[in-house]
Amino acid sequence: MRKVIRVLAVVLVLFCAVPARAVVPSGEVYGGVGAAWDHNQKEAVHTSTLTGFRIVLEDDVDSLGKLHFSTKGWYDWKQKDGKIAVDQLWLKGYYGDFDYQVGRQLISWGTADGFNPTNYFARLSSSALLSGDLSGDPLWAGKAEYYAPAWSATAVVIPVFQPQEIDAFMAQMLNDGGPYGAMILQAIEDAKKPLGIAKSELALRAETQLAGFDVQASYFWGYEPLPGLEMVLGPTGPSFEGTYRRQHFLGLAVAGTIGPAGVWAEAAYGGPEKFAQSDNPYEMRIPMSINERYLQVVLGGDYTLPVGSGLLVQAQYIYRGQGSLLAPYVMPKETMEPGDIEGAHYLYGRLAYDFSQDSTADLVAVYGNKEKGGILRPSYTHRFTNGIQLELSVIHPFGQGDFESITTQARLAVKYQF
Repeated sequence: MRKVIRVLAVVLVLFCAVPARAVVPSGEVYGGVGAAWDHNQKEAVHTSTLTGFRIVLEDDVDSLGKLHFSTKGWYDWKQKDGKIAVDQLWLKGYYGDFDYQVGRQLISWGTADGFNPTNYFARLSSSALLSGDLSGDPLWAGKAEYYAPAWSATAVVIPVFQPQEIDAFMAQMLNDGGPYGAMILQAIEDAKKPLGIAKSELALRAETQLAGFDVQASYFWGYEPLPGLEMVLGPTGPSFEGTYRRQHFLGLAVAGTIGPAGVWAEAAYGGPEKFAQSDNPYEMRIPMSINERYLQVVLGGDYTLPVGSGLLVQAQYIYRGQGSLLAPYVMPKETMEPGDIEGAHYLYGRLAYDFSQDSTADLVAVYGNKEKGGILRPSYTHRFTNGIQLELSVIHPFGQGDFESITTQARLAVKYQF
């Protein structure tokens, strides 16, 4: 924490020390309360009292480009937990037909809404999927884009690997999934992270227009965001080992319009390197992670119905050839023999309606065929003229499978943007 605060102080001093600059900060402060009901409770349980902030400083630097800095932090007074960190810190400029951006930045590829097979940089936690915040986390990276008259190309290099964080919800799912939850979490924590320039990640993308559609072809050479896990059965009993494996993906994304409707499609094929074979005849290793190449597909569209001010209707079909959206690992009780992990199908729907410029209602629904269940997330947002925004949202699970671990939750949040 002290190291982070020192970094923030140095960056703020650098911004303020630039002569003749009148950098005006922007950002937001927010607060909220949360409550939850499990399947056996009739009364709500207070789960969180959250406060937080995000501050952004941005300025044009002569002959270099645009310099951006943002920091964010939060503290939960109920859970006695919090965090402050650098959000983004990047320099963006151009030279001829090239644009460049270096530093800690948010990289988002793909065309789909939230679930993007070709967005190889996403670090979406289970909590993000439930809250609706699908923007992901920034990464330390260098990005270069070349623009030709009829096409463009982008290259991204990530020299510092950033794993996905295990949030409280995912930790709870692992603990509730079997008797080995604590051991699995420890194996994830103990997995050796890839470090050094030789462990960098690389992504390439080419983009053009065909028949009025935006077409993107991409390639990714990097690492799993969470380590691949194996259950090791030996003379001393079961144990778990985690390994960050190289993975390769080829992707294709298409987006455009058909009449008044917007449509998009994405597909990515690839996967991690297989686990190494054991040379120990006295142990058996059972993969708990994807161990084969697999296909991911998203097909979607949206249309605004002429109802009142306009009712936005959006639908997506999501296919994962192996694994699921919520559970990163298959529990040992479900796969006591080596073999492929089953695939999963999902339906994602969204309705949005603006009662006025300041008043919006939204409903998101996700259903998983493999899980035989899903979640509903209705929300209502009201925006006041002085930059204050009020949001009430509810998360309600239904059905079986992984969604049974989700409790019904309600959250009231107030945000002030400046």
